[in-house]
Amino acid sequence: MSGGRPALTTPQAWADAALEELETAGVRALSVQAVARRLGVSKGGVYHHFADRQALLRAALALWETRHVTDLAARFDAIADPRERLHRILVYATAEIEPTVILQLMAATDDPDVAATLRHGSDARLALLTRVFRELGAPPARAGHRAIVAYGHYLGLAQLRAHSPQLLQGPARVRAHIREVEALLVAGL
Repeated sequence: MSGGRPALTTPQAWADAALEELETAGVRALSVQAVARRLGVSKGGVYHHFADRQALLRAALALWETRHVTDLAARFDAIADPRERLHRILVYATAEIEPTVILQLMAATDDPDVAATLRHGSDARLALLTRVFRELGAPPARAGHRAIVAYGHYLGLAQLRAHSPQLLQGPARVRAHIREVEALLVAGL
């Protein structure tokens, strides 16, 4: 607030701040007040853009899906060579991001909006990985199974790293892990 008047905020700013709050506090702890605090505004400002907390949550979920599913799929689909595409996906998933939001979402699948977002995200990510394995020569069923293995590895590793941060510490260990996973995923193709 400045001079007693609330700062102007956009729906995008609220969604961004809500997504940050989801990452640190989780879905159940998401509150309009906490998001307003992040923005440095009064909580009443949210109601200019969203009907309630659930609408704000849906906006944050849509933002996550755009950034972490749709935009990433486009980024990886732009890589013509499927082997390089798989490698870049593994590097991104293993070394370039801290997948904390998806862990928060997986912990809140009792919320129907969260569950639907995770379903859409998983379907899109599995479709991307299946395309990669098909382009690498896998028959459809095998490509689907390898996609599940790759995505399951990402989710499992995210969970492991949340509880055991020392896991894969150091660039050399991360590179070795990526090489091993990649070799397992493309074996026989």
